[in-house]
Amino acid sequence: MPAIKKVSPSPKRFTFPPKEELERVRKRIARPGYRRVNIGLLSNATEADRAKYNLCLNISRYQDENNLTEKELAQRLGINKAKTEYILFRHLDKLTLEELIDCLEELHVPCELKNNSQYDYKKDASEAY
Repeated sequence: MPAIKKVSPSPKRFTFPPKEELERVRKRIARPGYRRVNIGLLSNATEADRAKYNLCLNISRYQDENNLTEKELAQRLGINKAKTEYILFRHLDKLTLEELIDCLEELHVPCELKNNSQYDYKKDASEAY
């Protein structure tokens, strides 16, 4: 019977950051006005927020595909750094649908918004009479 070879653990094991580092990061992101926190889409998001979130994703994808820095993206969009961070980190409450559509037009990115509503307007209108 062949001998079983024991495998030693990898020397590059994950170690959790020290408490001091975690506390430093917590303090930094807890500051009022901190913008560099990615905000996910809430499960109860409105249709407008879902549309804004998807437009932000398209702008982020454009940045990645074109290897742009935040500064370069801001220049192409003609907006300031703060507004660029709001887009990249999905701060939907600080953005309007119109602003995001303008940004995509500035980048010449094709975009289509669809209404996924199940509501049938024609049927409802015919029943009204």
